[in-house]
Amino acid sequence: MRREGIGPILETGPGQWFAGPGTTQTPLGRALLAGLSGIDPVGYDLRPDLARITAPTLVVGGSLDVATPLDHARERADGIADATLEACAVGHLAIEQPEAVGAAR
Repeated sequence: MRREGIGPILETGPGQWFAGPGTTQTPLGRALLAGLSGIDPVGYDLRPDLARITAPTLVVGGSLDVATPLDHARERADGIADATLEACAVGHLAIEQPEAVGAAR
């Protein structure tokens, strides 16, 4: 992945990033996927560094997220001292319910 970047992951199933399959065809869905394709793969998986986070942290997990299921979000929250997990009915990029994500505490 470090050589090829995030692009190949996005191409394997663009629908996995959203709860609604049609979201990939909306202007916002297309813009989010295009933005992801330029992410530096070095920062894509930070699980080994979770224990280094010392600030109180809110991990928001999507109950409809197939890319990073809720149990993976729980692992991330468990890996950070003083972290809280809040589940919202959203997919991976959480654009379906912005109010729910914004209200998470």
